[in-house]
Amino acid sequence: MASSTTATAAQGQDKTVTGFPAHHNHVAAGYPPGTAYPYAVPPPPTYSNIYVEPTPNPRFYNPPSRHSTLFCRLLTAAAVVFAIVGLIFFITWLVLKPRLPHFRVESATVTSLNATGAELTARWDITLSIRNPNRKLAIYYDSLDAKVSYGDYGGLATTHLPPFIQETQNETRVRAQLSVIDEYVDNDVVKDIAAERAVGSVKFGVTVLAWIRFRTGVWRTRDHVLRVYCDPINISFSNNNGTGSLMGPSNSCLVN
Repeated sequence: MASSTTATAAQGQDKTVTGFPAHHNHVAAGYPPGTAYPYAVPPPPTYSNIYVEPTPNPRFYNPPSRHSTLFCRLLTAAAVVFAIVGLIFFITWLVLKPRLPHFRVESATVTSLNATGAELTARWDITLSIRNPNRKLAIYYDSLDAKVSYGDYGGLATTHLPPFIQETQNETRVRAQLSVIDEYVDNDVVKDIAAERAVGSVKFGVTVLAWIRFRTGVWRTRDHVLRVYCDPINISFSNNNGTGSLMGPSNSCLVN
């Protein structure tokens, strides 16, 4: 009886139950050893060393074209050249130190002055002395205009002067002849001129507007405007014939 019970227990231990996981020392029915879970595929042994480069999204990735790269290089080269030229020009400017010319009224006469009613008749003969203070730079006067004014009224007479070149440390005299004949002028201006002449002198003004440039060898500056103000010029009238001349020493002018 005991042996029968033992045999039955042994058979119960060796019996494999279908539908439950087998122990590690048991074999599932119908499968070869070592493949208890055929549906579980293990990862490849070198999975952690595999790198797949992501594909760029064409919506967010726009590689530079050859034309845009060439344009950037040309733009950079142009900027470098411009900076070098500007630096050379600036250094040359500091070395040469261009200085504006000096102006003064050397002589001035007024003839045939007649101020009656609202009309003015007069002739101005003015000599300007212009000096170039630069030791290395010549001055080119490309265009000059001279104008006679009175007080705030700046349109009594205007004339054009011939262009000229002034060498270094040179002094040049320029003659300006201006005239008006029965020119209509503001009533108050005519009255003030007549009143000043009656007491012996009239204060006129001379303005010069010029386009100038500095040059030495192949280096030169661009043209720029030069404004000269010679005001006042005191003209003395010693008689009643309408003739007067510059009173006192020559007048210096403001240049800018």
